[in-house]
This record gives sequence, structure tokens and C-alpha cells, in this order.
Amino acid sequence: MIRKWWVDKYKRPTNDRLFMTRSWVEWQLEMFEDMHSERERIVERLEAGEIEAKAAMPALDALNKILGDHKVIDPLADKWERELAEGKMPDLDEVG
Repeated sequence: MIRKWWVDKYKRPTNDRLFMTRSWVEWQLEMFEDMHSERERIVERLEAGEIEAKAAMPALDALNKILGDHKVIDPLADKWERELAEGKMPDLDEVG
């Protein structure tokens, strides 16, 4: 997993000197930091309505599984909560 991530990120082979300059643990930490940042970007885009939940959930679920965070994120429920906070009545028949 780390090798594939590294090649995808740096566009270099794993026998490159750069790959060998750091320990496996250092690369693993950087990989998890990147995954955490990607998860945050997906959540922000979902909350902003920039992407549909159907399209984002597979990637988000995979990241949550890898990162050990199995928190369920429900964009539709979040939308309803925002509408309630604004004093609006949400459409509870709406399908996400």
C-alpha cells in the first residue's frame, strides 16, 4: 500500500533514492496524513454541496476504513440540521 501511494504521489519508482532516504514508518505517517487530508476535503465538499453523496461515499467509506474512523457521515441529515438551525422545515421525504 505504501509503495503504491508513494509512486502515485511522487511519480517515481520505489527504487528511487528519495524513497530510500526515509524509513518505512516516516512514509507510512505521511501516507496517513495525506489520507486524512483527503477525507477532510471530501467531507467539506459534501457539506458545501459541491459533490453528491452517492459519488463521494465509496471513497469516504474506504478512507474511514483505512484510517480506523467508522463515523457515519450523512449529508442529508446534516442538510436537515442546517435547515432546522435556519428556522426552515426540512423536506423529510427527500431522498439523498
